[in-house]
Amino acid sequence: MSRLVGFFDRWKYDLLVLGMYFFTLAYMIKYYDVQSFDIKVHNFLLLDYLQEGYFPSPPGYYTAIFLLDLLIWYKYPLVLSALVILTASFWWKYRISFSMMETHLQIQQPFLFLLTASILFLSPIYIPSIDGSYWYLGKFTPTIWHNSTLIASFPFCLLLFRQTLRWFASPEKKYLWQILGLSLVIMLIKPSFMFCFIPAFPVFTLIHFAKEKSRWAGAIGTSLVLLLILYLEKRWIFDLDPMIEKMYAPEERSSVIINPLRVHLHYSKEPWFDAITSFSTTLIFLIFWGKNAFKFPFFSFSSILLIFALAVYLIFSETGFRELHGNFYWQIPIALFLHYLSMVIWVGRDFIEKGKKISIPFLLFGLMYLTQVGFGLAYWHRLFVGHALN
Repeated sequence: MSRLVGFFDRWKYDLLVLGMYFFTLAYMIKYYDVQSFDIKVHNFLLLDYLQEGYFPSPPGYYTAIFLLDLLIWYKYPLVLSALVILTASFWWKYRISFSMMETHLQIQQPFLFLLTASILFLSPIYIPSIDGSYWYLGKFTPTIWHNSTLIASFPFCLLLFRQTLRWFASPEKKYLWQILGLSLVIMLIKPSFMFCFIPAFPVFTLIHFAKEKSRWAGAIGTSLVLLLILYLEKRWIFDLDPMIEKMYAPEERSSVIINPLRVHLHYSKEPWFDAITSFSTTLIFLIFWGKNAFKFPFFSFSSILLIFALAVYLIFSETGFRELHGNFYWQIPIALFLHYLSMVIWVGRDFIEKGKKISIPFLLFGLMYLTQVGFGLAYWHRLFVGHALN
């Protein structure tokens, strides 16, 4: 009995996170219609492919739920396997984030849990009279509840970021191999994060290690290899998928084009307002800590990732039936999540180093941050009472 009590005491926060995500995903899977819910869309997409003797690309997430579905089953195919894998992915995202916070902030576990949990709910500020029914469409959010392949790739992206920071600190070849390996895993699940990582990695290296030829040569070489693999995957998805001809008419088939702001302005009716309400906490942070924070690799690298993530979304678009699906958006939640994580760590360390005195900058940052957490909690509540994701 004492072992059981000890287990629950040690893992109580993780169990709470697991329960929250399991309950939320189970509710959405049960009550949301397939047209508006990517998790169900991806399940039915896999079933359509399997019926024709094929497999969707990229195959990582689909392979995982297919194999797990062979072992566990409840009423409908792929439902329980998707629920288990996505709950585990959400929990792993929390666990990696908690570990990152713990490395930088020497504070008690209850406070670490609350800080980490707060980041899981961050959301843009929503004003009904301006935004209408769009809580996140047209804005930029680090929190996505419904896109299964993004959820599954998220923890691997956090691991890639962490191992890259370790390579910046100590350029050992093992870290480059880990960067390559994690990048391949991400591209097999959802390649979106690589859109910003591939350019950000060498750019950051050139800025900070310009005099170390072997280091920036390694970064450039790694990014070129990843870019080649990404190009081959693009061909695989857009040109070599055998189901494209069966499922879509010629005018519906997608291609990648340069079409600045096409998707963003479709959803954002007030672009400047949406930018301010998406980056309110960032603006306050930059005013008070921006001069010194860029010396912190966690913050500076996450900021470069975010800049490239936004640029890709705002510049590129698709044609055909996926034109307004926003498939160049999905790197933004990951980069933005890392960006918030870096700011919370910086402000937390600054607060501790200054004797835990509540200064005006800390108070303003905290109030704006908690405002965005509050809107994130409101969005989570809306998932249950409004059955809406937009």
